[in-house]
Amino acid sequence: MTKQILINKEDIFKEISTMIAEGKTVTLTANGYSMNPFLVHLRDHITLGPWTDSDIRPGTVALVRDIKGNIVLHRIIRRKGNHILLEGDGNIGQQEKATLDGIAGIMHSITRKNRTYTSTNLLWRIYSWIWVTFRPLRRYPLALWRRLNPQPPLHR
Repeated sequence: MTKQILINKEDIFKEISTMIAEGKTVTLTANGYSMNPFLVHLRDHITLGPWTDSDIRPGTVALVRDIKGNIVLHRIIRRKGNHILLEGDGNIGQQEKATLDGIAGIMHSITRKNRTYTSTNLLWRIYSWIWVTFRPLRRYPLALWRRLNPQPPLHR
């Protein structure tokens, strides 16, 4: 029997931020549908770690507290100075604004089906470029993905 422990999202974010600030990495299981189809709910494992200023560019996936106080793991789609604009891969038109101070860490790798892909992997970088560049057209592959992979409610 699996034991489930519920921990406040705010406490987890603070702990992750502290660990990454100390130079450590943290691995989390994807939870939610906003990064579908490339980070799948309860299947994929994301390793987050420290970042440098040059890492904060379009295509980078980051764990961030946005300016409204929400905690999201989304892709950076634009940067202007100290400000970033983020959007989930599975979102169309819903974007979050944040500052560099709100970034806890960036995705260093993803593990799915026992294979690990780094964020510097050529295939991942090509995908990221395509997904960010062709944002207006992604509604079509997303619609197909959702038809083929129905999403049950997150909270029961």
